Amino acid sequence: MKAILASVRDPAGQNIMAQLLELFDFKRANIPNVKEAYVCDDVLAATVDSVLQLTSLPVAVEEVIVASRHASESEKPTLTVHAPGEIEKRELAIASPPTIKSALRYLARMLDEFALAYEVSLEATHHGPTKLGVPVTFVEVGSSQRQWQDKKAAEAAARAIMEAATAPIEGRQAIGFGGPHYAPRHTDIVLRTDVCIGHIIPKYVDVDVGLVRLAVERTRGGVQLFVLDWKGLDASARAKIMKIATKIGATAVRGRELMKEANI
Repeated sequence: MKAILASVRDPAGQNIMAQLLELFDFKRANIPNVKEAYVCDDVLAATVDSVLQLTSLPVAVEEVIVASRHASESEKPTLTVHAPGEIEKRELAIASPPTIKSALRYLARMLDEFALAYEVSLEATHHGPTKLGVPVTFVEVGSSQRQWQDKKAAEAAARAIMEAATAPIEGRQAIGFGGPHYAPRHTDIVLRTDVCIGHIIPKYVDVDVGLVRLAVERTRGGVQLFVLDWKGLDASARAKIMKIATKIGATAVRGRELMKEANI
């Protein structure tokens, strides 16, 4: 069973959860220590006090997808997907690249179908929870109260979450390196090639072999590629990442080379 979670005080999370319950055949379930729980086939939807603070789950599941708000000073309308992790503390959640790919692609599809004036993107790895023993993916609506209450955006997120929970998209698995927090190069690659990216370590992080090994270890199914946003890294960072890739047996590749490979 996979779990969809939302924090009780998160307005976007609760809006997405309401759409899930309306759109799909969820039935009320009796789960010990969970105030509100619903089940649809092999998917559990539940509200918890705070997802970010979770260190354990009230019920055994194989994966968690979090319906959440995204906040930024720009208040730009966004639909984002990312794996969690507190990079500065060297603590990463387990990432599921196929789940991330499925959610991102479905959000992009919803932009066209719903004519949403939002931007869809991956985000670099950030925030918790990092202690859960199963993969965690965040699907977020942002970036202000206006968007958190937008029912169409919440429906897009709800549909993308269910798609990710039931139909993850397999492909060559990768870690992303470089670029800004909103990872435009890595977003394009996940949307337009067969590559699945889990953790993204942005340009402002000082990469070392320990962090990279941790990102590999905390990716379900392993990692084949290191995808570099070439222009989003300085020369010394590129050299360091490529050296680490050789050391641990991964293939480092420029993002634009993957786009060329896909004839894009």
